[in-house]
Amino acid sequence: HLQTLTVPDTFQLAGGRNFLVAINSIPNKVKLLCSLPAVLLTALFFMDQNISVRVVNNPDNRLKKGAAYNLDMVALGLITGALSILGLPWMCGATVQSMNHVKALTDSEYNPETEEIEIVDVTETRLTGFVVHALIACSLLLLPIIRVIPIPVVSGVFLFLGTKLMSGNSFLQRIRDTFVQKDRLLEDNPIRMLGRKRTAAFTGIQIACLVGLWAFKQNPSTAIFFPSVIGLLMVIRSFVLPKIFSEEELVELGDPTPSKHLDDGVI
Repeated sequence: HLQTLTVPDTFQLAGGRNFLVAINSIPNKVKLLCSLPAVLLTALFFMDQNISVRVVNNPDNRLKKGAAYNLDMVALGLITGALSILGLPWMCGATVQSMNHVKALTDSEYNPETEEIEIVDVTETRLTGFVVHALIACSLLLLPIIRVIPIPVVSGVFLFLGTKLMSGNSFLQRIRDTFVQKDRLLEDNPIRMLGRKRTAAFTGIQIACLVGLWAFKQNPSTAIFFPSVIGLLMVIRSFVLPKIFSEEELVELGDPTPSKHLDDGVI
């Protein structure tokens, strides 16, 4: 017997509650206690949104439309406030889905000189976003069918999306290149530019941070403080790594300091 999605027979709010959350019925003490996780969630939304838009606006994607980070954050704040009053799920940056959306609109070609697939152009349109969300809304009409979809099928979809994004990830590429002969790597590969030891040291620090982050998130007693650990990663990048690696090394490793390269085209 396979576990399937838990879906109600009809469109309704969780537990059959009213459309608006009864905020006034919540004791003030509870509201104050909720302020701490609210701050952590705010930090998580802020970082998640910025990570998603920075990945999408990567110069390698060759997007022409200018970035609007502040406007995006204002819109996210207003939407989050409205959803909170209604007790509906919050919206935040969807990194995996956003990157797959960009890849679906990307024209690429094989470069025989670098022996890599390079992006030629990305079709920038709002139409696909509206169509995708319209189809999501239409899924409400398919509740009887959705409820019979097995959980492994849903997990497989997310696994597929994740593996699709692994191509071109510099972190995974450095792990792979660790086991490749040096003379078979491209000239601009960090291992050829900096040496295997320096590249392995940087990759090892990233692996340690990833393992620590995953372990912290998997523990139910510490998972609520997950956003603060992401903030710790920012501290490590801003204050620890510059003491171990020079800025030139960080550039070769694909992790330049943004404030030092705003006008030179590195980022």
